[in-house]
Amino acid sequence: MNAMNNNTNATTVSTDAATTPPPATTPPATSTPTGKARVAVSFLLRASDAELIVASLCMITAMTGNAAYASPNPALADIVAARNTFITAVNAAKDSRLAVTVRRKQRIALVTLLRNLALYVQSTCGGDLSTLLSSGFSAQRSRQPIGELAAPANLRLTRGKVSGQIVARFEKLPRAGAYEWRYATTAAPTVWVTANATLAARTTLDGLVPGTQYIVQVRAVGTAGPSDWSDAVVLMAA
Repeated sequence: MNAMNNNTNATTVSTDAATTPPPATTPPATSTPTGKARVAVSFLLRASDAELIVASLCMITAMTGNAAYASPNPALADIVAARNTFITAVNAAKDSRLAVTVRRKQRIALVTLLRNLALYVQSTCGGDLSTLLSSGFSAQRSRQPIGELAAPANLRLTRGKVSGQIVARFEKLPRAGAYEWRYATTAAPTVWVTANATLAARTTLDGLVPGTQYIVQVRAVGTAGPSDWSDAVVLMAA
């Protein structure tokens, strides 16, 4: 895909190497690898017209005669035809608004075919990174664990506007995906009640008994799992 950067500023795009590819003659692989690699398709929306034309040619070239992709769906000939039509529309779009509308429609048609081709590649490669990359598509970046989060600090409790309510809040942790809450009474401090998890760094505990002291704790949840529980904070419900 490095060829994209060299073609972004092109004003007129040629149809070189855009002929219908020959059918694959090498027999398909006999085993299907398994893995976690995923086909990247977000570039189809971000790419300029010139980048899309170059990228689609990379895919056509990479999959022509590729034993791992013996029966592309949609057929490469259909993608070649859509690409050629798109190139013509791009070059004509400088002349009128109608031509610009045609260019947009032809781009959508090409992108739709490439998205379907990406689904075929994903299914066929079985998540194997090297097989995926041999298709001319790029792979999504894998998400890496960010490490265990620290326990939330500075937990604060206040009484809510309604009797039997306690509002809990603290400073949000930047890498946390959610927060889990629990509470207990001081009379039974080991009998924890689990409250609903939240995305925000606050929650409201309802239905508490006025005059009863409650212990509240919170922990953060990230890609590496939950943090330790925060220091316990006590407040009497009113």
